[in-house]
Amino acid sequence: MSIDGYRWEYGFLARFGDWCWAKIIDPLLRLIIGQDDITSLRRLRAAIQLTLLGAVILLPLALLLNRLHVLTASGLLFDIAGALRLFLLEEIDHQIADIEPNEHGNYPSPVMRELIMPEGVYIQEINDRAISFFYYKKRGVLFLFLGFVLQMLGDWL
Repeated sequence: MSIDGYRWEYGFLARFGDWCWAKIIDPLLRLIIGQDDITSLRRLRAAIQLTLLGAVILLPLALLLNRLHVLTASGLLFDIAGALRLFLLEEIDHQIADIEPNEHGNYPSPVMRELIMPEGVYIQEINDRAISFFYYKKRGVLFLFLGFVLQMLGDWL
């Protein structure tokens, strides 16, 4: 609260921001990302894969074209994929926080099919080592780090 008692959260700018969110941003997000949680998670997974594909395609192009800004663009795409990946993992953890495993220690089928299994690992070597599974699950941080390194190389070289 300011000295004169004016409350900024009720001011014109705050009301205009709320109006923009309700009338422009939220409908656009629901149209693009999805109307429900499952659709949103599926589309977010697809967006991560497409972003990573674009980042990987840009890497050899940067070498072939000898353009460092292409390397920086690849780094930015890795950063975007890393941030989306961390958001996805946080959302999945939030979705399953209230769900209890059954008497056999398994989650119900819809939860497994829609939330957990797409994030599952099919390579036994990763499943057998706790640290490998940890790195696999937190790969969004690796994407962010790789993106940072690529951007630094693009700026430095």
